[in-house]
Amino acid sequence: MSDLIRMRTRILPQMTNFEVEDYMKRSDIIFVPVGPTEMHGRLPLEVEYVGPLGMAVAMAEKVDGLVLDGLKYFYNGACGIGRGTVRMTVNDGYQYLKAIALSLLSQGFNRQIYVTGHGTSELTLGALVADFFEETKHPIAWMDQMTVQNFAKFRVGAEEAKKYNDFRDVTMGSYEFLGRRNELIVDPNRAPRIERTGEMFKPGQSAFMGLPESMRNMSHIINFGSFAYSYGFYFGDIMDHGGDQGAFGSEAEREEACRRGLEQLRKVVDVVDMPLFVQQMRDQANYNETVIKPKFGKFLPKSRYMDWT
Repeated sequence: MSDLIRMRTRILPQMTNFEVEDYMKRSDIIFVPVGPTEMHGRLPLEVEYVGPLGMAVAMAEKVDGLVLDGLKYFYNGACGIGRGTVRMTVNDGYQYLKAIALSLLSQGFNRQIYVTGHGTSELTLGALVADFFEETKHPIAWMDQMTVQNFAKFRVGAEEAKKYNDFRDVTMGSYEFLGRRNELIVDPNRAPRIERTGEMFKPGQSAFMGLPESMRNMSHIINFGSFAYSYGFYFGDIMDHGGDQGAFGSEAEREEACRRGLEQLRKVVDVVDMPLFVQQMRDQANYNETVIKPKFGKFLPKSRYMDWT
Protein backbone atom coordinates (compact mmCIF):
# COMPACT_ATOMS: atom_id res chain seq x y z
CA MET A 1 0.00 0.00 0.00
CA SER A 2 3.09 2.24 0.02
CA ASP A 3 2.25 3.81 -3.32
CA LEU A 4 -1.29 4.71 -2.25
CA ILE A 5 -2.50 7.61 -0.15
CA ARG A 6 -2.69 6.54 3.49
CA MET A 7 -6.03 7.22 5.13
CA ARG A 8 -7.34 7.39 8.69
CA THR A 9 -9.87 4.69 7.76
CA ARG A 10 -11.33 3.15 4.60
CA ILE A 11 -14.69 2.30 6.21
CA LEU A 12 -17.06 4.84 4.67
CA PRO A 13 -19.43 5.27 7.67
CA GLN A 14 -16.42 5.99 9.92
CA MET A 15 -15.17 8.76 7.64
CA THR A 16 -16.28 12.36 7.67
CA ASN A 17 -18.08 13.69 4.62
CA PHE A 18 -15.06 15.92 3.93
CA GLU A 19 -12.82 12.85 3.81
CA VAL A 20 -15.16 11.05 1.41
CA GLU A 21 -15.38 14.02 -0.92
CA ASP A 22 -11.60 14.38 -0.86
CA TYR A 23 -11.29 10.69 -1.78
CA MET A 24 -13.75 11.06 -4.66
CA LYS A 25 -11.41 13.59 -6.28
CA ARG A 26 -8.98 10.78 -7.06
CA SER A 27 -10.99 7.53 -7.27
CA ASP A 28 -14.43 5.91 -7.37
CA ILE A 29 -14.03 2.39 -5.94
CA ILE A 30 -16.16 0.97 -3.15
CA PHE A 31 -16.34 -2.57 -1.76
CA VAL A 32 -19.61 -3.72 -0.22
CA PRO A 33 -19.34 -6.90 1.89
CA VAL A 34 -22.71 -8.62 2.24
CA GLY A 35 -23.70 -11.53 4.47
CA PRO A 36 -26.34 -13.06 6.76
CA THR A 37 -26.81 -13.14 10.50
CA GLU A 38 -27.64 -16.79 11.04
CA MET A 39 -26.95 -19.84 13.19
CA HIS A 40 -23.57 -21.35 12.43
CA GLY A 41 -22.86 -23.93 15.12
CA ARG A 42 -20.30 -22.65 17.63
CA LEU A 43 -19.25 -19.78 15.38
CA PRO A 44 -20.64 -16.23 15.78
CA LEU A 45 -23.89 -15.55 13.96
CA GLU A 46 -22.21 -13.06 11.62
CA VAL A 47 -19.27 -15.28 10.63
CA GLU A 48 -20.32 -15.32 6.96
CA TYR A 49 -20.36 -11.53 7.02
CA VAL A 50 -17.04 -11.04 8.84
CA GLY A 51 -15.22 -13.23 6.30
CA PRO A 52 -16.21 -11.03 3.33
CA LEU A 53 -15.68 -7.89 5.41
CA GLY A 54 -12.05 -8.74 6.14
CA MET A 55 -11.46 -9.69 2.51
CA ALA A 56 -13.09 -6.49 1.27
CA VAL A 57 -10.96 -4.27 3.53
CA ALA A 58 -7.79 -6.11 2.48
CA MET A 59 -8.73 -5.71 -1.18
CA ALA A 60 -9.60 -2.04 -0.73
CA GLU A 61 -6.10 -1.42 0.62
CA LYS A 62 -4.67 -2.84 -2.61
CA VAL A 63 -6.53 -0.44 -4.90
CA ASP A 64 -7.18 2.65 -2.77
CA GLY A 65 -10.86 1.82 -2.36
CA LEU A 66 -13.44 2.43 0.35
CA VAL A 67 -15.65 -0.09 2.15
CA LEU A 68 -19.35 0.22 3.01
CA ASP A 69 -19.90 -2.03 6.02
CA GLY A 70 -22.87 -3.13 8.13
CA LEU A 71 -24.86 -5.07 5.50
CA LYS A 72 -25.39 -8.34 7.35
CA TYR A 73 -29.11 -9.14 7.31
CA PHE A 74 -30.01 -11.13 4.20
CA TYR A 75 -31.62 -14.36 3.04
CA ASN A 76 -30.42 -17.37 5.02
CA GLY A 77 -32.50 -20.28 3.73
CA ALA A 78 -32.31 -23.47 5.79
CA CYS A 79 -30.83 -21.66 8.81
CA GLY A 80 -34.15 -19.98 9.54
CA ILE A 81 -34.81 -22.47 12.38
CA GLY A 82 -32.21 -20.77 14.62
CA ARG A 83 -33.56 -18.28 17.16
CA GLY A 84 -30.49 -16.13 16.53
CA THR A 85 -31.09 -16.09 12.78
CA VAL A 86 -32.44 -12.82 11.40
CA ARG A 87 -34.73 -13.99 8.61
CA MET A 88 -35.05 -12.04 5.39
CA THR A 89 -36.51 -12.98 2.04
CA VAL A 90 -34.46 -12.91 -1.14
CA ASN A 91 -36.63 -10.06 -2.45
CA ASP A 92 -36.25 -7.98 0.73
CA GLY A 93 -32.47 -8.19 0.48
CA TYR A 94 -32.48 -7.55 -3.26
CA GLN A 95 -34.57 -4.38 -2.97
CA TYR A 96 -32.45 -3.07 -0.09
CA LEU A 97 -29.17 -3.64 -1.92
CA LYS A 98 -30.55 -2.19 -5.12
CA ALA A 99 -31.46 1.05 -3.34
CA ILE A 100 -27.95 1.20 -1.87
CA ALA A 101 -26.34 0.50 -5.24
CA LEU A 102 -28.35 3.29 -6.86
CA SER A 103 -27.37 5.68 -4.10
CA LEU A 104 -23.69 4.78 -4.42
CA LEU A 105 -23.84 5.32 -8.17
CA SER A 106 -25.40 8.76 -7.74
CA GLN A 107 -22.72 9.56 -5.16
CA GLY A 108 -20.08 8.88 -7.79
CA PHE A 109 -18.95 5.35 -6.92
CA ASN A 110 -18.75 4.04 -10.45
CA ARG A 111 -16.85 0.88 -9.52
CA GLN A 112 -18.89 -1.06 -6.97
CA ILE A 113 -17.65 -4.51 -5.87
CA TYR A 114 -19.92 -6.66 -3.71
CA VAL A 115 -18.19 -9.41 -1.70
CA THR A 116 -20.14 -12.33 -0.20
CA GLY A 117 -19.37 -15.57 1.62
CA HIS A 118 -22.76 -17.21 2.05
CA GLY A 119 -24.11 -20.06 -0.08
CA THR A 120 -27.43 -18.43 -0.94
CA SER A 121 -25.94 -14.99 -1.71
CA GLU A 122 -26.06 -15.82 -5.41
CA LEU A 123 -29.84 -15.49 -5.35
CA THR A 124 -29.57 -11.86 -4.26
CA LEU A 125 -26.32 -10.70 -5.81
CA GLY A 126 -26.69 -12.44 -9.15
CA ALA A 127 -30.06 -10.75 -9.68
CA LEU A 128 -28.72 -7.41 -8.45
CA VAL A 129 -25.74 -7.36 -10.82
CA ALA A 130 -27.87 -8.42 -13.80
CA ASP A 131 -30.82 -6.09 -13.20
CA PHE A 132 -28.70 -3.13 -12.17
CA PHE A 133 -26.84 -3.23 -15.46
CA GLU A 134 -30.01 -3.62 -17.53
CA GLU A 135 -31.70 -0.71 -15.76
CA THR A 136 -28.81 1.74 -15.41
CA LYS A 137 -26.51 0.53 -18.21
CA HIS A 138 -23.76 0.71 -15.60
CA PRO A 139 -21.92 -2.51 -14.63
CA ILE A 140 -21.21 -3.46 -11.03
CA ALA A 141 -19.33 -6.54 -9.83
CA TRP A 142 -19.92 -9.40 -7.39
CA MET A 143 -17.22 -11.65 -5.90
CA ASP A 144 -17.91 -14.87 -3.98
CA GLN A 145 -15.40 -15.50 -1.17
CA MET A 146 -15.12 -19.25 -1.77
CA THR A 147 -14.67 -18.78 -5.52
CA VAL A 148 -11.98 -16.16 -4.87
CA GLN A 149 -10.19 -18.52 -2.52
CA ASN A 150 -10.38 -21.45 -4.94
CA PHE A 151 -9.04 -19.20 -7.71
CA ALA A 152 -6.08 -18.33 -5.52
CA LYS A 153 -5.51 -21.94 -4.50
CA PHE A 154 -5.23 -23.15 -8.08
CA ARG A 155 -3.41 -20.06 -9.27
CA VAL A 156 -0.50 -20.57 -6.85
CA GLY A 157 -0.10 -24.19 -7.93
CA ALA A 158 -0.28 -27.49 -6.08
CA GLU A 159 3.11 -27.25 -4.39
CA GLU A 160 2.58 -23.73 -3.09
CA ALA A 161 -0.94 -24.59 -1.95
CA LYS A 162 0.45 -27.39 0.22
CA LYS A 163 1.98 -24.76 2.49
CA TYR A 164 -1.48 -23.77 3.62
CA ASN A 165 -3.81 -25.85 5.78
CA ASP A 166 -6.99 -24.85 3.98
CA PHE A 167 -7.63 -21.75 1.90
CA ARG A 168 -11.18 -21.78 3.28
CA ASP A 169 -9.80 -20.85 6.68
CA VAL A 170 -9.20 -17.29 5.55
CA THR A 171 -12.37 -16.39 7.46
CA MET A 172 -10.34 -16.91 10.64
CA GLY A 173 -7.82 -14.57 9.04
CA SER A 174 -10.56 -11.96 8.66
CA TYR A 175 -11.25 -12.07 12.39
CA GLU A 176 -7.54 -11.56 13.04
CA PHE A 177 -7.18 -8.84 10.40
CA LEU A 178 -10.11 -6.91 11.84
CA GLY A 179 -8.93 -7.27 15.44
CA ARG A 180 -11.89 -9.49 16.36
CA ARG A 181 -10.18 -12.77 17.28
CA ASN A 182 -11.68 -12.76 20.79
CA GLU A 183 -15.16 -13.17 19.33
CA LEU A 184 -14.29 -16.77 18.43
CA ILE A 185 -15.22 -19.33 21.09
CA VAL A 186 -12.63 -21.11 23.24
CA ASP A 187 -13.98 -24.27 24.94
CA PRO A 188 -11.55 -26.90 26.28
CA ASN A 189 -14.44 -29.43 26.27
CA ARG A 190 -15.41 -29.02 22.65
CA ALA A 191 -15.41 -32.05 20.36
CA PRO A 192 -12.13 -32.84 18.56
CA ARG A 193 -11.70 -30.77 15.43
CA ILE A 194 -12.32 -32.65 12.19
CA GLU A 195 -9.99 -31.65 9.37
CA ARG A 196 -11.90 -31.13 6.15
CA THR A 197 -10.69 -32.81 2.97
CA GLY A 198 -12.44 -30.46 0.56
CA GLU A 199 -14.02 -33.44 -1.25
CA MET A 200 -17.78 -33.09 -1.59
CA PHE A 201 -18.27 -36.42 -3.40
CA LYS A 202 -16.68 -39.84 -2.91
CA PRO A 203 -15.47 -41.60 -6.08
CA GLY A 204 -18.22 -43.63 -7.65
CA GLN A 205 -21.00 -42.08 -5.61
CA SER A 206 -23.42 -39.42 -6.79
CA ALA A 207 -24.90 -38.43 -3.44
CA PHE A 208 -23.47 -35.62 -1.38
CA MET A 209 -21.64 -37.18 1.55
CA GLY A 210 -21.86 -36.22 5.20
CA LEU A 211 -25.39 -34.86 5.00
CA PRO A 212 -27.30 -34.20 8.22
CA GLU A 213 -30.42 -36.28 8.72
CA SER A 214 -32.62 -33.35 7.73
CA MET A 215 -31.15 -33.45 4.20
CA ARG A 216 -30.83 -37.15 3.51
CA ASN A 217 -34.14 -37.28 1.67
CA MET A 218 -32.59 -34.82 -0.78
CA SER A 219 -29.29 -36.65 -1.35
CA HIS A 220 -30.08 -37.21 -5.03
CA ILE A 221 -31.95 -33.96 -5.70
CA ILE A 222 -29.05 -31.70 -4.69
CA ASN A 223 -26.73 -33.24 -7.28
CA PHE A 224 -28.48 -31.24 -9.99
CA GLY A 225 -28.41 -27.68 -8.74
CA SER A 226 -26.90 -25.51 -6.06
CA PHE A 227 -26.54 -27.25 -2.71
CA ALA A 228 -28.01 -24.24 -0.92
CA TYR A 229 -31.19 -23.71 -2.94
CA SER A 230 -31.84 -26.55 -5.37
CA TYR A 231 -34.78 -27.56 -3.20
CA GLY A 232 -36.51 -25.80 -0.33
CA PHE A 233 -35.70 -27.15 3.13
CA TYR A 234 -34.84 -26.30 6.74
CA PHE A 235 -32.12 -27.91 8.81
CA GLY A 236 -33.48 -30.35 11.38
CA ASP A 237 -31.15 -29.35 14.19
CA ILE A 238 -29.38 -26.10 15.09
CA MET A 239 -26.01 -27.89 14.95
CA ASP A 240 -26.57 -29.13 11.38
CA HIS A 241 -24.98 -25.95 10.06
CA GLY A 242 -21.49 -25.39 11.42
CA GLY A 243 -21.62 -27.88 14.25
CA ASP A 244 -18.97 -27.87 16.99
CA GLN A 245 -16.09 -27.04 14.67
CA GLY A 246 -16.22 -23.31 15.30
CA ALA A 247 -14.96 -23.66 18.87
CA PHE A 248 -11.26 -23.91 19.74
CA GLY A 249 -9.82 -26.08 22.46
CA SER A 250 -7.49 -23.37 23.76
CA GLU A 251 -6.49 -19.78 23.19
CA ALA A 252 -3.24 -21.02 21.66
CA GLU A 253 -5.15 -23.11 19.12
CA ARG A 254 -7.34 -20.14 18.25
CA GLU A 255 -4.33 -17.85 17.91
CA GLU A 256 -2.56 -20.29 15.60
CA ALA A 257 -5.67 -20.75 13.43
CA CYS A 258 -6.11 -16.99 13.12
CA ARG A 259 -2.42 -16.43 12.38
CA ARG A 260 -2.47 -19.08 9.67
CA GLY A 261 -5.75 -17.72 8.33
CA LEU A 262 -4.36 -14.17 8.13
CA GLU A 263 -1.39 -15.45 6.14
CA GLN A 264 -3.79 -17.18 3.78
CA LEU A 265 -6.01 -14.09 3.50
CA ARG A 266 -3.06 -11.94 2.47
CA LYS A 267 -1.92 -14.56 -0.05
CA VAL A 268 -5.41 -14.78 -1.57
CA VAL A 269 -5.72 -11.01 -1.94
CA ASP A 270 -2.24 -10.79 -3.50
CA VAL A 271 -2.99 -13.53 -6.03
CA VAL A 272 -6.37 -12.12 -7.08
CA ASP A 273 -4.69 -9.01 -8.55
CA MET A 274 -7.25 -6.40 -7.61
CA PRO A 275 -5.54 -3.60 -9.61
CA LEU A 276 -6.26 -5.61 -12.77
CA PHE A 277 -9.82 -6.35 -11.59
CA VAL A 278 -10.76 -2.70 -11.05
CA GLN A 279 -8.99 -1.60 -14.25
CA GLN A 280 -11.03 -4.10 -16.25
CA MET A 281 -14.19 -2.76 -14.62
CA ARG A 282 -13.32 0.69 -15.95
CA ASP A 283 -12.29 -0.68 -19.35
CA GLN A 284 -15.56 -2.60 -19.76
CA ALA A 285 -17.66 0.39 -18.72
CA ASN A 286 -15.85 2.46 -21.34
CA TYR A 287 -16.42 -0.26 -23.95
CA ASN A 288 -20.14 -0.20 -23.18
CA GLU A 289 -20.25 3.57 -23.72
CA THR A 290 -18.11 3.72 -26.85
CA VAL A 291 -19.09 0.51 -28.65
CA ILE A 292 -22.29 -1.04 -27.28
CA LYS A 293 -24.24 2.19 -26.84
CA PRO A 294 -23.69 3.54 -30.38
CA LYS A 295 -24.38 0.16 -32.01
CA PHE A 296 -27.29 -1.19 -29.97
CA GLY A 297 -28.44 1.48 -27.54
CA LYS A 298 -31.77 2.23 -29.14
CA PHE A 299 -32.77 -1.45 -29.10
CA LEU A 300 -31.79 -2.26 -25.49
CA PRO A 301 -34.28 -2.30 -22.56
CA LYS A 302 -35.45 1.07 -21.30
CA SER A 303 -36.06 1.80 -17.62
CA ARG A 304 -36.95 4.56 -15.19
CA TYR A 305 -33.31 4.95 -14.15
CA MET A 306 -31.40 5.46 -17.36
CA ASP A 307 -31.80 4.82 -21.09
CA TRP A 308 -29.37 4.52 -23.95
CA THR A 309 -30.94 6.44 -26.82
